[in-house]
Amino acid sequence: MAGQAREAGGSHTTSERLPAVWPWLLIPLVALALFFTLRAIRQGPDSSFVSGPPSIATPAADAPAANVH
Repeated sequence: MAGQAREAGGSHTTSERLPAVWPWLLIPLVALALFFTLRAIRQGPDSSFVSGPPSIATPAADAPAANVH
């Protein structure tokens, strides 16, 4: 009886379901877009932040010192 109720209820079997195709297309496209975007940023004209060490701004010699208590 349980088997008949299950079939009559319209449960889906694995052969009736179609596999999702969109992740197989979407994920490689996103990966390629990310790759080319990051490569363009790295090879751009203002890529000094990528190739060199970070610069630290120092206060000017004639600037007044901060009054810290």
